[in-house]
Amino acid sequence: MSQEKNQEQPSMMQCAMNLGAVLGLYYIGKFCLFPLSLHSTFAALLFLGLTLMVPFLVYRLTKLYRDRYSGGCIDFSRAFVFVLLTMGFGSLLAAAAHYIYFAYIDGGAIVEALEQSISQFTAIDLSTLEGAEGTETAIAQFNEYIELMRTTAAQLRAMSAIEMTMGMLSNNVSWAIVVALPVALFAKKM
Repeated sequence: MSQEKNQEQPSMMQCAMNLGAVLGLYYIGKFCLFPLSLHSTFAALLFLGLTLMVPFLVYRLTKLYRDRYSGGCIDFSRAFVFVLLTMGFGSLLAAAAHYIYFAYIDGGAIVEALEQSISQFTAIDLSTLEGAEGTETAIAQFNEYIELMRTTAAQLRAMSAIEMTMGMLSNNVSWAIVVALPVALFAKKM
């Protein structure tokens, strides 16, 4: 008696969840560099590089879905929805790690690093620049930047772990919408 291999193809939602888990693990690994990037230029550059690689990774995941589970063709709207779902599920997984970090690990380290940067900037002696052309505007803009950093530090200090996590989740979802458009355009294949 021969056994039939009557396996159903997974739905787009199932594939988006599975590939979203892969993306979520990538987000978590990338996020591990974030605290290090506050004190290391190399870690900050690596974090930035990994962030810029997200659209390419999402494209590869979408192409994998298209070729393996969608019969080799996908239209723009289906690719767009798939990218949004995949990045959404990845963002939810990463949000769990973000919450754990902010609630139990961080202990205000991000705010302290920002305040250290502010104190280093305020220690800069700008009086040596006086008299040069355009320095009054540059000094005013520099002081505005420092004030913006102080406001940001105060806002971050007032936020709870869940508020920080929800802010990062919101950023990831917004980023998903921006990434989904070009990825869906390049991944579509009729």
